[in-house]
Amino acid sequence: MKQQIFAILLGLLGLSAAQAGPETVTQDEDIQLRKLADRIPSNCRVAGTRDANGQPVFFWQHTFNDGTRDLVMATSLEGRLQGIRRVTYGGSQSLGCHFPLLAIVRGGAWGWHLAWMRMNKGLFYARMDGEAWVSSPPKRMSNADVTQVELSTVNNRVSLGWLELTNNITIPTQMFSEDDGRTWVRR
Repeated sequence: MKQQIFAILLGLLGLSAAQAGPETVTQDEDIQLRKLADRIPSNCRVAGTRDANGQPVFFWQHTFNDGTRDLVMATSLEGRLQGIRRVTYGGSQSLGCHFPLLAIVRGGAWGWHLAWMRMNKGLFYARMDGEAWVSSPPKRMSNADVTQVELSTVNNRVSLGWLELTNNITIPTQMFSEDDGRTWVRR
């Protein structure tokens, strides 16, 4: 599975290079990507999108040097990762994938909308500023475990949909924000 994650990361960077020209990933970049893949638990997902310039942006559960597992994101410029930015704090030091569902979309010119499910804790949403790299406090959108998280945006309107798992029943749920994720209503 770790090779699949590495292939996804490399594939997204390769797509970026193919769109920008004939450049390929250098040996240093390859080493950097392999080190990054080693810090992603093999059963965890990586969410990806592109910035306004078409460069890849990644969102994943990262294992820090002290063993803490929290969410991070990184942008890429011309195939080079531009630093890892921490999104969540207070994660777990136990093994495993604590954030099995992730979603990321661009939030206009200011940054990113992020959504994730934390095992046995529910669904969360946060905004990440793309300049200062500061995240809003995570907002709990649901206390239930969920599946099939979908996050989308058009102008200032953000839509977050999911299937909520309650008493062996799957309930489709959707919330909307008309102000770039600052306030939410359920419909």
